[in-house]
Amino acid sequence: MEVFSLKYLVVVLWSTFKYLVGLFAAIGFGCSWFEVLLFNLGGGMLGVLIYLYVWDGVKYLYQKFFPPKPKVSKPISKAKRKIYKFIIRYELYGIAFLTPVLLSVPVGVLLAAAFEPNKWRIKQFMFLSFLGWTLLVYGLYSVLGIDIRKLF
Repeated sequence: MEVFSLKYLVVVLWSTFKYLVGLFAAIGFGCSWFEVLLFNLGGGMLGVLIYLYVWDGVKYLYQKFFPPKPKVSKPISKAKRKIYKFIIRYELYGIAFLTPVLLSVPVGVLLAAAFEPNKWRIKQFMFLSFLGWTLLVYGLYSVLGIDIRKLF
């Protein structure tokens, strides 16, 4: 019984920080379709909730002890400029789409919170993104027979 709970804990914790790693861990552990959905989506959404609400507290405390200073503009590199253009163009849609694959959950949530004040909307988009990527990756694994475990 302990091995099973440890396996699920690892999947949830990885999904809380880096969603795709948690998904690969669930597949590597041989979790069923229901377990993959339950523990990966649960872990990803747990991360969204933690980072979304803890960030408000951290920001409040930081601004209380360190008042904002006037901003000094710096030159932006080409790579960062491309990322900024993508984020500004697609806003929450693009951030939610990239979070499970390229961005980590904390970075994606904090970027989304910077662009979207509505927390409920952020949670909805992140959930749909996590669900879509889970269906895609697990579908490739189970339906097409692409064994993700052999890639590593």
